This record gives sequence, C-alpha cells and structure tokens, in this order.
Amino acid sequence: MDDEGGRFDLKKGILGAFAGALLGVGLMYGFYALAGFRFPLLGVGIGALTGYGARLLFKGTDTTLGYIAGGIALIAVVVALYLMYGEFPILSIISVGLSVMFAFRISSSSGSAR
Repeated sequence: MDDEGGRFDLKKGILGAFAGALLGVGLMYGFYALAGFRFPLLGVGIGALTGYGARLLFKGTDTTLGYIAGGIALIAVVVALYLMYGEFPILSIISVGLSVMFAFRISSSSGSAR
C-alpha cells in the first residue's frame, strides 16, 4: 500500500520489524546473561518491539505488515529461547504465541485506529 506521497513503504516496515526483533532478542538474551535468570515471557517484549519497529518505519499500519512482523517475531523468539536453553522448551510456545499476537496487533490495522 503506497500512497501518492510515498508515505507507506513496506520495505522500511520490514526493516523496522527486523530492527525491533534484533533489539528484543538482544535485551532478552542480555537479561539472561547478566542476571542468569531465564524469563521466557520476555518474548512478549520481542513481539511488541517487532511490531512497534515495523509500525514506526512504515509510518502507519497494514495487515500485510502485521503478518510479516508476526512471522519475524516468531522466528526471533524461537532463536532467543534456543540461545538461552540450548533447545526449544515446548512450554515456551505460550511466549511465542503471545509475541506473534503482539507484533501483529501493533503493526497491523487490526484492532488499532488508523
């Protein structure tokens, strides 16, 4: 979705999603490395940062962007949990699901005012 002024740019939105996910993974793993405490629900923060980064650089919301941000958040949380545990703990599926939901809701037009 690109308006005449070039306001919406899906490529920038995807870049923002990757930047948010990278920041979230760094914070989640950094918390684990510094505190020595595993807190899988920090994955929700990864989803929120992914969605917000996508929305910020896209300069708006879009359903397609929401799906892409949700997929990026899913991969980012799985990677972060794997780095912390050395495997994917199946109980962390809740954190993954919440992360995807947050990324989608923040970056898509679904449930948010345009």
